[in-house]
Order: sequence, then C-alpha cells, then structure tokens
Amino acid sequence: MTSARIRILIILGIVVAAFNLRPGVTGLSPLLDAMGEEIRLSATFLAIIGMLPPLLYGLSGFITPRLYARFSGLGLTLAAMVMVTIGLGVRAVFDSPWIFLALSVLALLGMGIGNVVLPPLVKSYFPDKVALMSTVHVGLLQFGTFIPPLVAVPLASDFGWRGSLLVWAGFAALGVLAWIVIRIVRPAPAAEVAAEVVGGSELSRLLRSPRAWALMTMTGLTSFNNFILFTWLPSLLTRSGFDAAFGGAMLALVTAIPLVLGFVLPTLAQKMTSAYLIVVGFCISLAVGYLGLWLVPTAAPVLWTVLLGIGISTFPLALTLITLRARDAKGAAALSGFVQGGGYLLAATGPLIFAFLIQSFDSMWPAFAVVLASVVVKFFVSHAACRPGAI
Repeated sequence: MTSARIRILIILGIVVAAFNLRPGVTGLSPLLDAMGEEIRLSATFLAIIGMLPPLLYGLSGFITPRLYARFSGLGLTLAAMVMVTIGLGVRAVFDSPWIFLALSVLALLGMGIGNVVLPPLVKSYFPDKVALMSTVHVGLLQFGTFIPPLVAVPLASDFGWRGSLLVWAGFAALGVLAWIVIRIVRPAPAAEVAAEVVGGSELSRLLRSPRAWALMTMTGLTSFNNFILFTWLPSLLTRSGFDAAFGGAMLALVTAIPLVLGFVLPTLAQKMTSAYLIVVGFCISLAVGYLGLWLVPTAAPVLWTVLLGIGISTFPLALTLITLRARDAKGAAALSGFVQGGGYLLAATGPLIFAFLIQSFDSMWPAFAVVLASVVVKFFVSHAACRPGAI
C-alpha cells in the first residue's frame, strides 16, 4: 500500500474514532423518559448514568498513558472501538438498569481511552499537519456530540429507544472495521510520540501550584455544568411542558455552541494578555441561562439554551490555556493530565448532586442554587487560572 493510501486510511480511522467518542453520552439523555416508560429507572440510576462519563473520562486520563507506554497506540485505539461497540450495542437489548450501567461503564472507558490516544496518534502520523489534523479530530468529536441528541427522538419514533441507541453502536462497529484494517497494515509512524505519564516531579510541582489548582477547578466546574446539562436539559424542558423532540433539539443546540466558539477562542486567548474577561462573560451568560430555565422556562427556551451553551464554552478555552501556560512539552503533558483528570473527577459529582437534589425536594431551587453557586466559584478562581505567565 502506498504512503498516500496509508495516510488516507489513518485519516479515516481518526475521523471514525473521533466521531464515536460522544454519541453514547449525548444520544442517551433525550431517551431517558421513553426508557422510563418501559424500564423502571430509579433516582439512583439517573444520578449514576449522569456521573459515569466524567468519572470514567477522568480515570482514563490517568491510566491510558501507562497503557500507551506498554501497548501500541494502534492497538489501544482498536480496543477502545471494540469496547464502545460492545458496550453501546449490548446495553440496548437488556431490561436491567444495572446491566445497562455496567455495559455503559465498558463503553465509556473505551471513549475515555480514545480521548487520550488520538492526540498522540495525530502527532505520530501527521507531524507536519498537527494543527490541521487536530482540527479534524476535535471537529469530528464535537460533531459526534452535536448530532446524536438532534436525531435521537426521531430515530426512537421509527425504531424505538433501543433502535435509536443501536444506531451509535453501528457507527462504532465501523470504527472497529477501520482499525482492524489499520492494524493489519501496521503503518510505520512518521514520528515517535509518546503519551506522557502524569506523575513524578512534574505532578508534585503542580500539586503545590495554586494556579494549576485554579485552572483545574475552572475546567472542572465547566465540565460539572456540561454534564449536568447533557444529562438533565431534555428532562428539565419536558417537565416544563415541551416534548421530547424539542428537548433533544435543545441539547443539540447547547453542544453546538462550544463547537462554533471553539474555532475562535484559541486565537483570542493567544492574542489577549488575560482571557479572564472572556470567562467573566461566559459566567454571566451561564448564570442568566440557568435563571431563565429555572424561573421562566417557557418564556424563551431557545434563548436560555443559547446562553447556557455560551456559558459552557470555557472548556475549549481551558484546553488552549493548558498549552499557553506550560513551559515545555513535558510540562504541558503533565498539566493536561492534572487539569483534565482532576477536572473530570470534579465534574463527575455534578449530575450526582443535581439528581439527588431534584429527587429529594419538591422544589427546584436547591438544584439550581448549587449550579449557580458553581458559577460564582468559577468566576473567582478563573482570575488566577487566566493570569499570564507560565505555570
């Protein structure tokens, strides 16, 4: 096989793998009400299913670099696609919520491994096109976040909620086929790039850095709200009288806005001395979106959703700040692992706390008080996180 065909094959593999790293999360939330009509979904189930994605993404951020050092990136990517396919495909046919959760763990671990493995693969096979291929990788990942909630309910109306979930298992199976072919071909990388292990002296220094903690907290609280919205936005809208299709469309909208802003924020952050004013604007937008969704949800649901989407767009900005604030490549790898690993673990508490408060009180105010408090904390810690100069 010629080098040009090998590069095309690798591009195809990256595209398919990146697309499959989010549908299992955002394609589920709009279907929870339909699932609940057939399977009894307890408050505990709803809390855990919302908590699992950030929890397992965070754990994967710590364990995958060690697996990468022992196994090849090609093999890990294939294993990740197999885990996603089996987890998403098999969970859709069971009636037990606990089996559904166990298989979701398998799928989400595969997605978490893919989160970590794809960037070094891009650097290994396209060292001369890192920016372009990173845009392709991130764009397809965001596309795989945006499309599933938009089509989940229409698919369920034609094929049932199980059929709607199985669609994404089918896409993951395409990823398995692509990476089987790549493993057979075994293309040689153009450059040797390792996934850095987060530990040792770099981690010790980060643990003593208030600015590293501030950046991790800012990122974690952003994801804290991301995953609350991914899990609960459709349900909150249906509770206010909207149908499930509208809830799914609004979830698609709230995920599309960070995708669009993600193309602009890195350049803005690089040009500005401090990105704090951007974060302040995002915090205000998030707070107003939450207040509208809570107090007058039917007055302007699209506006509240747009404001929420703007508010959670700090995440691509945080990824840019990791690169800008690190002194060198090794420091960037350690800072990325610390910020994303710790941030995702913090984010895992969001859906759990939100579900507990909604189920435990007759009023919605305790749940919305928590998310608004998280916005206030983010407002204050972001000043240190955005301060110029290397961490």
